[in-house]
Amino acid sequence: MRTISALEVRAKFGQVLDEAAAGERFVVERGGHAVAAIVPLADLDAVDPAKVKARRLAALDELLRLVRRDRDRYGTFDAAAAIREDRDVGHSV
Repeated sequence: MRTISALEVRAKFGQVLDEAAAGERFVVERGGHAVAAIVPLADLDAVDPAKVKARRLAALDELLRLVRRDRDRYGTFDAAAAIREDRDVGHSV
């Protein structure tokens, strides 16, 4: 991740966009303080609050599914064992 000034962004905007499209990330500073970021479009999914919330809720739903499955199967629930077992079959919680 590179740090650039707002003045540099203004002077080299096209180049900065090209580099961001190629995967480079920039922190934009104004007056010595970070004020913005320019990132590849693909990075937005990772920081979009709605998508982060959806991923977390999906992970909680999956954990609840594992709890119910193990309670039905064994009458108890071992979270660590359930997560390891689920991970071994290719899921990620």
